[in-house]
Amino acid sequence: MAMNSVSPRETVAGSGRRGPRESFFRSLNARRYTLITLQVAIVALLLGGWEAGVRSGQINPFLFSSPSQVWQVLVERFHSGEMLGDIKVTALETIIGFAVGAIGGSILGLLLWYSRFISDLAAPFIAAIGAIPVLAIAPITIIWFGTEMLSKVVIVAFSCVVVSLTTSYKGALRTDPDLINLLRSFNAGRGTIFIKLVVPSAMLWVLSGLRLNVGFALVGAIVGEYISSDSGVGHMILLGSSNFGMNIVLAGIVLVMLMMLCFNALVAFIERLILSWDKK
Repeated sequence: MAMNSVSPRETVAGSGRRGPRESFFRSLNARRYTLITLQVAIVALLLGGWEAGVRSGQINPFLFSSPSQVWQVLVERFHSGEMLGDIKVTALETIIGFAVGAIGGSILGLLLWYSRFISDLAAPFIAAIGAIPVLAIAPITIIWFGTEMLSKVVIVAFSCVVVSLTTSYKGALRTDPDLINLLRSFNAGRGTIFIKLVVPSAMLWVLSGLRLNVGFALVGAIVGEYISSDSGVGHMILLGSSNFGMNIVLAGIVLVMLMMLCFNALVAFIERLILSWDKK
């Protein structure tokens, strides 16, 4: 009687056994789903308790509003087009200012590697600029650059530049000196060393600075809109607070949090692209 041959792979599959790599990814996915489920449950519990407290009279709706009132404001402003317009203005200010301040600051920080004398000369000035709060510089910026988008972009760029400059410069200084000497032994110039070695070595520091600056950029845009604006999420929050409309204020805060999550996801996506390209 002929016997059917069974491959080792089919035997393992049929026995229900899984390799260590597959088990690892399964446990990783299970952990991720567990975290997401718990996070959603916590948010639902907080919102449900908040809403129940308002409806039962335990929480003052004038001071704390309620999730249903905040949702109603978001829906109304969405249908009227005001919400999308405010998000567009604030997002544009944030993105342009981030590109100028964070990316420009990172490039300047890397270029400081070329001259230790210039970096030491600029160090106290960089520290002094970094000590200036955004709220103090915002009114001056409005006076200098007007009340339009340019002033907000300048505020956002100012919020980002020092962090990106310092982190990228520190990353450049962390370049392995033995590798630098190795390239020099092959008669590589400073430009070649900078492009081929310093920039890739400092990339993790640069990306870390960009990730930190996402929050600073959005806060800078909101602060600029607080000082002077006729649109934007910050303007929406300002109008709500001046009219004691806590539901409008909280709706604006919700939009800020959602924008922050979107910007973080975008920066994380760009980070993965750069790191994957760097490994090739």
